Amino acid sequence: METKFPRKLRDLEAALSNFRDSLTLEPALFPELVADNIKSGQIQKFEFTAELLWKTVQAFLYEVDGVDVVTPKSVAKEFVEAGYCDYEVYELFIRAINDRNQLSHIYRQEMAESIWQRLPEYLSLLEKIVCVIENTKNVDGAQP
Repeated sequence: METKFPRKLRDLEAALSNFRDSLTLEPALFPELVADNIKSGQIQKFEFTAELLWKTVQAFLYEVDGVDVVTPKSVAKEFVEAGYCDYEVYELFIRAINDRNQLSHIYRQEMAESIWQRLPEYLSLLEKIVCVIENTKNVDGAQP
Protein backbone atom coordinates (compact mmCIF):
# COMPACT_ATOMS: atom_id res chain seq x y z
CA MET A 1 0.00 0.00 0.00
CA GLU A 2 1.32 3.38 -0.99
CA THR A 3 1.86 5.92 1.79
CA LYS A 4 0.76 9.54 1.48
CA PHE A 5 4.27 10.76 0.72
CA PRO A 6 4.77 9.45 -2.87
CA ARG A 7 1.35 10.73 -3.96
CA LYS A 8 1.94 14.11 -2.35
CA LEU A 9 5.36 14.39 -3.98
CA ARG A 10 3.88 13.64 -7.42
CA ASP A 11 1.14 16.22 -6.83
CA LEU A 12 3.72 18.79 -5.71
CA GLU A 13 5.93 18.12 -8.73
CA ALA A 14 2.94 18.62 -11.06
CA ALA A 15 1.89 21.83 -9.28
CA LEU A 16 5.47 23.09 -9.33
CA SER A 17 5.69 22.48 -13.07
CA ASN A 18 2.43 24.34 -13.59
CA PHE A 19 3.60 27.24 -11.38
CA ARG A 20 6.95 27.37 -13.24
CA ASP A 21 5.16 27.44 -16.60
CA SER A 22 2.85 30.24 -15.46
CA LEU A 23 5.85 32.42 -14.61
CA THR A 24 7.06 32.24 -18.21
CA LEU A 25 4.30 34.70 -19.09
CA GLU A 26 5.37 38.32 -18.77
CA PRO A 27 2.28 40.35 -17.78
CA ALA A 28 3.82 43.63 -19.00
CA LEU A 29 3.51 42.36 -22.59
CA PHE A 30 -0.29 42.28 -22.35
CA PRO A 31 -3.06 44.86 -22.01
CA GLU A 32 -3.76 45.86 -18.39
CA LEU A 33 -6.84 43.67 -17.89
CA VAL A 34 -5.09 40.59 -19.28
CA ALA A 35 -1.92 41.39 -17.30
CA ASP A 36 -3.95 41.63 -14.09
CA ASN A 37 -5.52 38.23 -14.77
CA ILE A 38 -2.14 36.68 -15.54
CA LYS A 39 -0.73 37.99 -12.25
CA SER A 40 -3.79 36.73 -10.37
CA GLY A 41 -3.35 33.29 -11.92
CA GLN A 42 0.34 33.22 -11.06
CA ILE A 43 -0.43 34.19 -7.46
CA GLN A 44 -3.13 31.53 -7.23
CA LYS A 45 -0.73 28.88 -8.54
CA PHE A 46 1.80 30.00 -5.90
CA GLU A 47 -0.83 29.66 -3.14
CA PHE A 48 -1.76 26.16 -4.26
CA THR A 49 1.85 25.04 -4.68
CA ALA A 50 2.91 26.51 -1.32
CA GLU A 51 0.09 24.61 0.36
CA LEU A 52 1.19 21.38 -1.30
CA LEU A 53 4.80 22.10 -0.36
CA TRP A 54 4.31 22.14 3.37
CA LYS A 55 1.98 19.12 3.26
CA THR A 56 4.51 17.17 1.20
CA VAL A 57 7.36 18.12 3.54
CA GLN A 58 5.12 17.08 6.44
CA ALA A 59 4.57 13.63 4.88
CA PHE A 60 8.29 13.38 4.02
CA LEU A 61 9.36 14.14 7.59
CA TYR A 62 6.93 11.57 8.93
CA GLU A 63 7.96 8.84 6.50
CA VAL A 64 11.73 9.42 6.61
CA ASP A 65 12.31 10.60 10.19
CA GLY A 66 9.13 9.62 12.03
CA VAL A 67 8.53 13.29 12.86
CA ASP A 68 4.84 14.12 13.25
CA VAL A 69 4.15 17.87 13.00
CA VAL A 70 0.87 19.48 12.04
CA THR A 71 1.34 23.16 11.25
CA PRO A 72 3.12 24.70 8.26
CA LYS A 73 5.61 26.64 10.40
CA SER A 74 6.41 23.63 12.59
CA VAL A 75 7.02 21.61 9.41
CA ALA A 76 9.49 24.25 8.18
CA LYS A 77 11.18 24.30 11.60
CA GLU A 78 11.57 20.51 11.70
CA PHE A 79 12.87 20.50 8.10
CA VAL A 80 15.73 22.83 9.02
CA GLU A 81 16.37 21.17 12.39
CA ALA A 82 16.66 17.77 10.68
CA GLY A 83 19.39 19.25 8.49
CA TYR A 84 17.56 19.18 5.17
CA CYS A 85 18.01 22.90 4.55
CA ASP A 86 19.98 25.83 5.84
CA TYR A 87 18.60 28.76 7.80
CA GLU A 88 18.32 30.96 4.69
CA VAL A 89 16.01 28.42 3.01
CA TYR A 90 14.08 28.07 6.27
CA GLU A 91 13.52 31.84 6.46
CA LEU A 92 12.27 31.93 2.87
CA PHE A 93 10.03 28.90 3.57
CA ILE A 94 8.48 30.79 6.52
CA ARG A 95 8.05 33.94 4.40
CA ALA A 96 6.33 31.90 1.67
CA ILE A 97 3.98 30.41 4.29
CA ASN A 98 3.23 33.88 5.68
CA ASP A 99 2.57 35.27 2.21
CA ARG A 100 0.30 32.35 1.35
CA ASN A 101 -1.60 32.92 4.59
CA GLN A 102 -2.00 36.64 3.86
CA LEU A 103 -3.32 35.92 0.39
CA SER A 104 -5.77 33.37 1.75
CA HIS A 105 -7.22 35.59 4.45
CA ILE A 106 -6.86 39.22 3.39
CA TYR A 107 -6.68 40.52 -0.15
CA ARG A 108 -5.25 43.94 -0.85
CA GLN A 109 -3.95 44.89 -4.26
CA GLU A 110 -0.72 46.41 -2.89
CA MET A 111 0.01 43.28 -0.83
CA ALA A 112 -0.71 41.01 -3.79
CA GLU A 113 1.62 43.05 -6.00
CA SER A 114 4.38 42.85 -3.41
CA ILE A 115 3.99 39.06 -3.15
CA TRP A 116 3.78 38.73 -6.94
CA GLN A 117 7.23 40.32 -7.22
CA ARG A 118 8.63 37.57 -4.95
CA LEU A 119 7.22 34.68 -7.00
CA PRO A 120 10.50 33.93 -8.85
CA GLU A 121 12.25 33.67 -5.48
CA TYR A 122 9.53 31.31 -4.25
CA LEU A 123 9.86 29.21 -7.39
CA SER A 124 13.55 28.78 -6.62
CA LEU A 125 12.69 27.81 -3.01
CA LEU A 126 10.18 25.20 -4.16
CA GLU A 127 12.65 23.72 -6.62
CA LYS A 128 15.37 23.51 -3.94
CA ILE A 129 13.13 21.76 -1.44
CA VAL A 130 11.78 19.29 -4.02
CA CYS A 131 15.36 18.54 -5.08
CA VAL A 132 16.38 17.89 -1.45
CA ILE A 133 13.43 15.55 -0.95
CA GLU A 134 14.05 13.67 -4.21
CA ASN A 135 17.76 13.30 -3.46
CA THR A 136 17.12 12.13 0.10
CA LYS A 137 14.53 9.50 -0.60
CA ASN A 138 12.86 8.46 -3.81
CA VAL A 139 9.20 7.48 -3.92
CA ASP A 140 10.01 3.76 -3.67
CA GLY A 141 11.66 4.25 -0.32
CA ALA A 142 15.12 3.29 -1.58
CA GLN A 143 18.08 5.55 -1.11
CA PRO A 144 19.16 7.18 -4.41
